[in-house]
Order: sequence, then structure tokens, then C-alpha cells
Amino acid sequence: MSVIQSIILGLVQGVTEFLPVSSSAHLLIFRKLLHVTDEQAVLFNILLHIGTITAVVISFARDLKRLLLALCGIAVDVIHNFRIFLFEKNSEQKEYRKLFGTNYRRLALCLTITMIPTALIGCACIPLVELMSGNLLAPGVGLYLTALMLTVADMLPDGKKSPKNMKAQDAFLAGVFQGFSSVPGLSRLGTTISSCVIGGMSRTFAIKYSVLASVPAVFGALIVELIRMPKEETVFLASYIPGIIVSAVAGFLSIRLLLRIVRNRKLKLFAIYCLLVGTLSIAGYYLL
Repeated sequence: MSVIQSIILGLVQGVTEFLPVSSSAHLLIFRKLLHVTDEQAVLFNILLHIGTITAVVISFARDLKRLLLALCGIAVDVIHNFRIFLFEKNSEQKEYRKLFGTNYRRLALCLTITMIPTALIGCACIPLVELMSGNLLAPGVGLYLTALMLTVADMLPDGKKSPKNMKAQDAFLAGVFQGFSSVPGLSRLGTTISSCVIGGMSRTFAIKYSVLASVPAVFGALIVELIRMPKEETVFLASYIPGIIVSAVAGFLSIRLLLRIVRNRKLKLFAIYCLLVGTLSIAGYYLL
């Protein structure tokens, strides 16, 4: 892989990962255009996702820190309550601690619930993804479906749900939608934002929740890819480094753009874009 190919793919990954337009579909299309082989793509895709995850960590460092502290606090309180249940349940001086008394603890719980269907559906879809990833027809159809979901979400009024009143079923539904986004063309962010808006969340919170939910999903996908990757064919090339850096910088800027556009109820712009790219992808399948 040349440095130019690396930079182009890094830019594509960074820009599209945090916009509801399916980064997997765009990477597949550009790999075809740049004649990048599948053997080169596996490791490089993993490295590009590490770059974009870095962008999330930088953009939401405060939220991620508070979520980590919330999870640690929940674990400590669970141990404390369990100890009381076993050894001090008859003591009048001991009280059970409330596990989910703050917004960040409730948010941490919801994100954990979202991870469960995402992981189960994502693993179940692996054979389907492998079958679809070799041609341009699948991402084209997936982009059409993404456009449909974004259009429905854009037509709905802004919701009122936040971490304070978000329910477990809302988190589960977001996880189901995110799980199916492993299929090429189905945008992870687009499907999750759509499910959150349909579930009654405010657009601002839907964006934040979708991006935060993508962190464990991407990490999980990376672990699966690393386990399944043929080690004897894996070679790290120096040309990968510029692409990783570009994906991180572009991802950071893409998050800022996403926050501005979706907050202003402009999901339909992404829906139109997905229809156009999906049409080009399907046309490329039959013409190339």
C-alpha cells in the first residue's frame, strides 16, 4: 500500500466514521477504486479504527472519565451491598447503597445494556458480513436502508429523554440497531442515532449516546478481527502511519461537524447523500 492510498483511506475512514453515512461502505468503495487488496485491508482497517477511537477519547474525555468512575463506583457498591446481605443484613445501622443514583451511573448501565445485543447480533452476522464484503451491491443496499432510517428519524419531533429518564428498553433497542450495523452499508452511527430519536431521545443526547456506544462496539469488533486475522500474512507497513494519523484528525473534526448538523435537524441531508452513494455503489457492481 502506498502512502497516498493510506492517506486517502485514512481520510475516508475519519470523515465517514462519525457521520451517519457508513464508513464500511465508503472504505469498500474506495478500496475497489484504489485497487487495495483484501489481504492489505484487514490489518489496515483495524489500525484506522484505532485512529478514530482516539478521536472519540479526545472529544469525550470528560464523559468517558466520569463513566469509568461511575462503573468503578457501581462495582464497589455492589460488593458493599453483597457483604451486608451475607453478613450484616440484620444490623439496623447498615443500609444498602443506591447503585444508580446519578445520571452517569444510569448512563453507564444503559451503555452496558446496549453492548449485549450489539455483541450477540454482531457475532451472528459475521458469516453474512464476509459474504457481502466482496462486492459493491451489499453496501449500496445497506446505504438505501440507512437513508430510510435517517428520513424517518428526521421527520419525528425532538424527544425529551435524557440519562435521567432513559429506560432499559431504549438502550436495548439501540443495541439491536447497532448490532446490525456490522452489515456493509448500514451506518453504525446512523442506525443508532435513528433508534435513539425514534425512542424519544433529544437529538443532542442521541448523538452523544450513539458515539459513546460506538466505543465498546468498535473495540469488540477490533478484538474479533485480531483473533480471526491470519497472523502469518500480517505485515505492518510504514505507509500505514500517515493514514492512522489522518483518520484520527479527520475523525475529531467529523465529530464536531456531526454535533452541529444533527442538532439542527438535518438528518435528511445525510439520507440524500446515502441514496446517491448507494446508487453509485449498485451501478458500480453491475458496470465494473
